[in-house]
Amino acid sequence: MHDRTFERVGAASGLAFVLLAVLSGFIYPQQPRVDATPGATLAWVHDHHMALQAGMIFDFFAAAALLWFVGYLHRVLVRAEGEESLAPVVFASGIGVAVTTAMAALPTVVLAFMDAQPGGIGDPDLVRMLGDLNTIFFSVTSVMTMVFLGSLGWAMVRGELAAPWLGWVGLVVAVFNAIAVWIGVTFSSYHGKSWLVIGWGAYIGFLVVMLILSGSMFRQRQAASATSPSVAVS
Repeated sequence: MHDRTFERVGAASGLAFVLLAVLSGFIYPQQPRVDATPGATLAWVHDHHMALQAGMIFDFFAAAALLWFVGYLHRVLVRAEGEESLAPVVFASGIGVAVTTAMAALPTVVLAFMDAQPGGIGDPDLVRMLGDLNTIFFSVTSVMTMVFLGSLGWAMVRGELAAPWLGWVGLVVAVFNAIAVWIGVTFSSYHGKSWLVIGWGAYIGFLVVMLILSGSMFRQRQAASATSPSVAVS
């Protein structure tokens, strides 16, 4: 009974991560362009103060849910393939994604926190630095996501969990995240909407893979629980 409960909670934690990540990313309008003035960034913070704070809280809890799901994936992969599995790489890189996801919220949290204090934020250089950190932290998360999706996708292609087609999708999204690292670090000015396809593809693609994977695992655990024979008590 306890093992079946852990299986269901573990699979559901992936769904919780996706839900919280979507809330954290879309509850407020996106930050002004990377080459926007500090005044524009500060106005964005001031106008959406409560939504930004709520989004960052969702982001922290999304990171926590991802940690649980990564631990569950490690158990599933070890059980499926033992020492030959990619469980250690998936586990380590998944922790990296969770930690950097939480860290990526810090610049926005600091901006919203300081904006609420008496006097607000008076230093435009500080505003620009925190705004730029918000962009650069996306690259840090992307490189961890690249390794996580690469190892997880390869595990799915090998048939260790889910379906091979989802593994190939994960590998493609891993490439998107690799390109997003370069974009986030080197593009210090606006380079047009076409490059946003890579950034959004890396982020949305990651969430889609996680949604399908966790959803399929949750359905499998529910089906297994429904078909398990009951044990008669004499």
